[in-house]
Amino acid sequence: MRLHIDGIIFSLQRHGGITVYFRELLSRLGLDHQATLTLEAPLQQTIDPDTFRDVRCVQRLARPLERVRTVRALDDRPSVFHSSYYRRPDHRGQATVVTVHDFVHERFVSGPRGLLRRRLVNSAIAQARHIICISEATRQDLLEFVPVRADQQLSVIHNGVSDLFRPLMAEEAPASTSGSRPFMLFVGQRGGYKNFELALHALQLLPDLELHCVGGGALQAKELACVSELTATRVRHLGFVDDEHLNGLYNQAHCLLYPSAYEGFGIPVLEAMRAGCPVVSIDCKAVVEVGAEALCVSDDDRDPAALARAVQRVDDADARARLRKLGLARSKQFGWDHCFEQTQSVYRSL
Repeated sequence: MRLHIDGIIFSLQRHGGITVYFRELLSRLGLDHQATLTLEAPLQQTIDPDTFRDVRCVQRLARPLERVRTVRALDDRPSVFHSSYYRRPDHRGQATVVTVHDFVHERFVSGPRGLLRRRLVNSAIAQARHIICISEATRQDLLEFVPVRADQQLSVIHNGVSDLFRPLMAEEAPASTSGSRPFMLFVGQRGGYKNFELALHALQLLPDLELHCVGGGALQAKELACVSELTATRVRHLGFVDDEHLNGLYNQAHCLLYPSAYEGFGIPVLEAMRAGCPVVSIDCKAVVEVGAEALCVSDDDRDPAALARAVQRVDDADARARLRKLGLARSKQFGWDHCFEQTQSVYRSL
């Protein structure tokens, strides 16, 4: 097999779930895949030539409007093409795989930006012989938004979670980031459907807790304007942290607070469960698919008091132990090795 991976995602984002997904797949490709990764400079991420040991990396200067153009062919025409973010190969007859991660833009973004993104996604899906959805929730969204032909194959292949996330022994525990006050963890972007404002209003009802935010850019004063100044002093932004540091935070946290109204999958939920951290969420389809009975779900998706009550249920030692046990067991059903094996089967089928 000769495999061509279009690495455009490494030019578009510094970090994110799609980056994690393709790094995990690339790291598992062996010499028998004869894989080539094309990178369009300038990159948002540093890719060392030895990062993916058995993958040939070809770096080239991006053309104007590279993101919206078809991907330049390689000299040795590959058997299978897989873009990291909704691009089509130059040759229309190329056997193509597309991974569909979510339909955020279709549900929440309007105007020219949303229209352009939908056009790119729809054209990439239309040309694909095999469509991979990262969750059943995403598959259902795909069937709602995009016509799928009878000659196209469709698979649900769940994301995995790094083995780096794990419960720490007492002697491994990092120093506390918040002194004596316990904290909830909020991971990732905070805008719109991520419901950060709902989380802040819930925090206002939980005076004994802090809220620590990871990633998502620096906190802006306008984000905190919806709550009292006293509540705002209990919100901290920890910046971008690596996985080892994040695992330590999951081990310290009272819970992962994840009130997102929409996800394609929800990798932080899986990371937290693997680390033994309880997860408090609202009734989001993909999040419930991942977390199932291991979640502590708010009774009302829009009510801060209901979300605060869900957080308080984690206070109980028995409830906390039960959620921790269920989360650890649930997280073992997801792994990057299994994701890769299923994806490799898709490649070979083409």
